[in-house]
Amino acid sequence: MYKNKHELFEQVFQAILKSGENGVFQTEICKEFSLDSRDGSRLAGNLEKQSLVSREKILHKGRWTYKLIVKKSTIAENNRKPIQIDCVEGAPCFSCAYQQSCSSEDEASPYSPAKCVWLEEWIIADFEKAYVKNEK
Repeated sequence: MYKNKHELFEQVFQAILKSGENGVFQTEICKEFSLDSRDGSRLAGNLEKQSLVSREKILHKGRWTYKLIVKKSTIAENNRKPIQIDCVEGAPCFSCAYQQSCSSEDEASPYSPAKCVWLEEWIIADFEKAYVKNEK
């Protein structure tokens, strides 16, 4: 069985997550995890309160139940990949005194990535460093 409610909560959420955008019926979750309808409803309600799933009332096999669907933001969060920062490491933009004025959309502005000497120098230096590294 389950060590605690949190473990059950996690396993139910993972089961709903596996169903993807199609969702799963609350009654099926109750059967799969041996929950009575009251406990299943409370658990689904908690998942909904935490904005992990949405519940849609649906008539299934002649009975009213809820379809539990994982919210897209939750799917995106679970598929999140680690951020790689090495490609922007050392970029002058992060310490630039003109960062607030810099805009790629305002062509009249003297501060834009297209006109930035510091950015150009950094790109060339980074390219040369990568080129030398590949030569070895």
